[in-house]
Amino acid sequence: MTGGEMGSRKLSRSLGALLAAAVVLLALPPSEVVSIPATMLSAVATTGATPVNGPIATPVIGPVGAAIGESLIHSRVLNPASGRYESLDANIASTAVLIGDSQSAGAAGVRAADTWVERGLSFCGYAVKFVGASGTGFTRSSARFGNYPDALEEGQMVLPHGNPALVVFQGGGNDAAAGATDAEILTNAGRLLRGLRESYPNSQYLFIGTLARGGTAGGRRTEVDTLLAGFAHRNGADFISAGDWLTRYGLSNKMADGVHLTLEGHQILTKVLASRLKDLKLQGPGLQ
Repeated sequence: MTGGEMGSRKLSRSLGALLAAAVVLLALPPSEVVSIPATMLSAVATTGATPVNGPIATPVIGPVGAAIGESLIHSRVLNPASGRYESLDANIASTAVLIGDSQSAGAAGVRAADTWVERGLSFCGYAVKFVGASGTGFTRSSARFGNYPDALEEGQMVLPHGNPALVVFQGGGNDAAAGATDAEILTNAGRLLRGLRESYPNSQYLFIGTLARGGTAGGRRTEVDTLLAGFAHRNGADFISAGDWLTRYGLSNKMADGVHLTLEGHQILTKVLASRLKDLKLQGPGLQ
């Protein structure tokens, strides 16, 4: 047998192993996910190359809900305190776990990394791990992702494992738009905070309120901002109000639509948020 024929047979075996893993994945119910070892993928991806020596590892199967944007090759570990599977993160000590909506996820052509929330946290020395989704909130779900507490409890929201430097909740705009009541928002905010404290009992917590115009022009969005301020203070979390920022910082002409900022608007509020974080002494470990 020639060397080329041997290489082709080995590559075929690797492809077969990967296909078998995919079959297992498809056979699982929606509440489960498979973590496929990276060595299996690398052997297949390198055309004509000899696969990694030794047997290919068996896929690790655990009851973890599939999270949007979460790669299946990342390792997961069970957190016995919460009963949830979490992803390993080598930078956890400097990580800010961010739960938010499109103000954090990005919209109107602005990337998540360029939003005022993510960039403001990054500017203050945090490695941001975003686990939210556009169109969601404390009570509001999107077509693909549950509201904040539901997504956490049902496994869509995969948290990093360990002790992050900061846990951030941003939102309220979609709840305001959907007409959620104060009681509904507070109930779900309580569920969310309790769930996160199961995973992160020693982390600092921050709520960032609802971006709005302020005063009577802010309407329900400003009311939700005030509601979240009271909740945060009663539960020992820090709070940064954004309920009048559109007016205070002259951003009416920096809106891509009625809700989302242009890139220039995000850049302006990045500096504002970074300043508020500094005032609260909430800076990443490298800047303290």
